[in-house]
Amino acid sequence: MNSKPKSFDELLTQETHLYLCRSVKWTAYLSVFLLIAIFLATMLQKHHVLTLEDLLVLQMPTLSIALFGLAGILYRQPEQHRMGLVLAYLLVLEVAWIYFVIGHYWLTSTLSIQWEYGSLAAVDSVVDVLVFTFAISLYPLRGWLLVSVVPLLTVSMVTRLIEIPENPIFAVTKFICLFVIILTGQKVLQQWFRKAILRNAEKLQLLQQFKRMALIDGLTDLSNRRHFDEVLALEIKASERTGDPLSIILLDVDFFKRLNDSLGHGEGDLCLIGLGEVLRGVASRPRDLAARYGGEEFAIILPDTDLDGARHIAEQIRSGLKSAEIPHPDSTLGDHVTVSQGVSLWQPGLDANELLASADRLLYLSKSLGRDRFNCGVAKAEEADDKLVSHHLA
Repeated sequence: MNSKPKSFDELLTQETHLYLCRSVKWTAYLSVFLLIAIFLATMLQKHHVLTLEDLLVLQMPTLSIALFGLAGILYRQPEQHRMGLVLAYLLVLEVAWIYFVIGHYWLTSTLSIQWEYGSLAAVDSVVDVLVFTFAISLYPLRGWLLVSVVPLLTVSMVTRLIEIPENPIFAVTKFICLFVIILTGQKVLQQWFRKAILRNAEKLQLLQQFKRMALIDGLTDLSNRRHFDEVLALEIKASERTGDPLSIILLDVDFFKRLNDSLGHGEGDLCLIGLGEVLRGVASRPRDLAARYGGEEFAIILPDTDLDGARHIAEQIRSGLKSAEIPHPDSTLGDHVTVSQGVSLWQPGLDANELLASADRLLYLSKSLGRDRFNCGVAKAEEADDKLVSHHLA
């Protein structure tokens, strides 16, 4: 309930990680598809430029790495893998492709082929596909995109310079143009990516605010009655299932109307805020819940707490409030604010309303006996009397 929505930077890191994990899947699929296409194109040629053995030796590293990616180890449970591992996989896959491209070019360029610049055409076709594949895969991270794209563009430029040394201008121009296009496209896509995440962060923050308004009392910053009732119902179900004890405390500020009349509603609000701070400090375990139940009435849920433990909490509330010394000039009990409390232990078979009614009866008993005290009891059905266990007077 009190967890803060993730910041923009946290969401950016999370969404980038998820995108990279998804990139593993489709990059691996595309790699397998491209390898199959190259294999079929090579085997269907009338005059085989490469033997089947040579082609398999070239393709096997890339195919193995791509199949590893398709196994789903990296993308099915992305939260279990560090971003560095995902990036490492993509770069290893690229290295395997560079090995294939260079090996394919070296073998075909040393053989007699029937068309001029055949090796260059093959390299250009594969590299162009790979450049845009890895650019799209890594566009959220510009540095990693450059690390992946520049080597591929360099391979394409160098092979063109080797094949056509008399005309270096086109090779260099192609390198520069593709580099600028990819860099510009990455900038635009990254801006869209960041804007989408920013909108998502703003939406999550707004939803968190709405949730807080629905569950938190605006004055004391404690839970409100709605949230208290929801949690109490859940804790009763948990106690029914596990058999663990469950206690609640209802408490009411003594002579609160007099305080408002004498000091004004502003001081009355400060009194409730101060009491809320005391209750927040007392209900400090992860499952404890302190709530403003209505007006000057407050309530605490104490899971896994028997009556002795709840009695101890009630005493802590009294002592904490005494130390807080919240002024009350019109109380017959002293110069500071005091509370009356009803402490009730849940019993199997009772629902939330019956448990609350039991605590309310014990609270009323504390008031009728002079206030500034607590009474503890084992909850019974509403028509039965609560079993009074203890009565405390300051």
